[in-house]
Amino acid sequence: MANNILARYHACFIPASIVLLVLGVFFPVLWHDFVDYDDFTFVVRNPNIQAGVTFEGIIWAFMSEYEANWIPLTWISHMLDVQLFGMNPAGHHFVNLLFHIASTLLLFSFFKMTTGALWRSAAVALLFAFHPLHVESVAWVAERKDVLSAFFWMLTMCAYVRYSDNPGVVRYLTVLGLFVLGLLSKPMVITMPFVLLMIDWWPLGRFSPAGYAEGVLKRSNLARLLVEKIPFIILSLCSGVITYIAHQADISYKLSFAEKVGRAVVAYTSYLGKMFWPANLAVIYPFSVEPPGLVKIIIATITVLTITALVFVMRQRASYLITGWMWYIITLLPVIGLVHIGHHAMADRYTYIPLIGVFVMLVWGISEVLKKWHFRKFILPMLFLLTLGGIVLITRMQLQHWKNSITLFSHAVEVTEKNWMAHNNLGKVILDEGRIDEAIMHFTKAVEANASFALPYLNMGFAYYYKYEFESARKAFESALYADPSCHPAHFGLGLVYLGIGNMGRVRDEYNYLVRFGSSYAAELMSAIINYNKLVGANPS
Repeated sequence: MANNILARYHACFIPASIVLLVLGVFFPVLWHDFVDYDDFTFVVRNPNIQAGVTFEGIIWAFMSEYEANWIPLTWISHMLDVQLFGMNPAGHHFVNLLFHIASTLLLFSFFKMTTGALWRSAAVALLFAFHPLHVESVAWVAERKDVLSAFFWMLTMCAYVRYSDNPGVVRYLTVLGLFVLGLLSKPMVITMPFVLLMIDWWPLGRFSPAGYAEGVLKRSNLARLLVEKIPFIILSLCSGVITYIAHQADISYKLSFAEKVGRAVVAYTSYLGKMFWPANLAVIYPFSVEPPGLVKIIIATITVLTITALVFVMRQRASYLITGWMWYIITLLPVIGLVHIGHHAMADRYTYIPLIGVFVMLVWGISEVLKKWHFRKFILPMLFLLTLGGIVLITRMQLQHWKNSITLFSHAVEVTEKNWMAHNNLGKVILDEGRIDEAIMHFTKAVEANASFALPYLNMGFAYYYKYEFESARKAFESALYADPSCHPAHFGLGLVYLGIGNMGRVRDEYNYLVRFGSSYAAELMSAIINYNKLVGANPS
């Protein structure tokens, strides 16, 4: 009787404690601003989101590949935020935090249901909730797709447990439906069918005992589990194709397959390194065209292969190891760099789901190693509390960097080297505040770090234009066009420069170019020309 009362107490106490702890650690985010890194593009200046929830907006969400993203459910969630909170960033941040809390509770529930290990389940959930690498997903409004897709990921797993306990059509369709909602939130969920197969192994144990005869897997059992995943795999393939098509314009670097594999293996170990030592975390890690050194690739390859071999060897004695490791490997696969998107080398947000697998390996592994130690019941909780305390401290520090655009990009510039995008973004934010010379300094550093992109030249050109240094502005805009001949804003900038020095012939050339390509900048340049003519007409001299 006493044990039952204690179990019920813990069943209520642990979830309530998780909610209070997460709120306590992350509450400062409610006073954070939108940041000028996708937040403005996705939400603040997106007319489809600004209108709130409308029929036209929902159609747009499903039909659009806006900013190379097909994430209809995420777009609708942003619309709902605007409907409820307007443009108060506190409301948008609060919804992100709620999804993070819900995912943490569902993760705890999943492992408690499937393993019965109350405290180990709580430990995994707390590591997920508080690890510094996960701050980016929670504190960044534009990363709603992370916390929303993770929420449906956890719901899918919990529903899958109910289905595996008592298979039926309704329960199966419920799992499939939740999986679809996850795909509509973020395509990274495409790896879920393979993770479901791994949790069939452990902790669900659906491969055994019926699936084994003297330690050998029965083919009929494996075939049944694979057939069960076919609809999930088909949906994943469809989502993957849509995502690949949407991202075609955003594939930034053409690398050989061997280069991609080398970088991917190094990335797997780099993420592990950041998990164990979460220092110098940044919103942008600059991509280097120089490949990792051969020694680094060899060490990383040996590390990944050794761990993989060990977990396979120990698959009977410690089943959780192979599930945890393959969870990590498989869920990182879509973003590990085999198809390189964007201008970053890696991203903290990519670890939001994958690190759960490593947390399982650590929590269950340490507990098993020390299970016969006499002082285990005292030392293990103390060790975990010390670890969690350190993690929470770093998370609170990392959270401060997300307060606004200045703090975010200033920190990125501080902890990384040759980070052209961070310098460019910081310069742009500073320029908006009217600190022109300081902005030009950051644009210059961006160009020095990477001279092959038009954006820093473009921003530098506008900065010089605001100072009426037309010759410097002209050179910057021309450099932007050299980097990207189709850069319409650079042609617009040149039009403004020529207007400023009174060279109307060149102004007409730039205007005609923009009109010929149907650029929206043509109307803006014409507006500037009209205003200029009015000014000249009023003051002929």
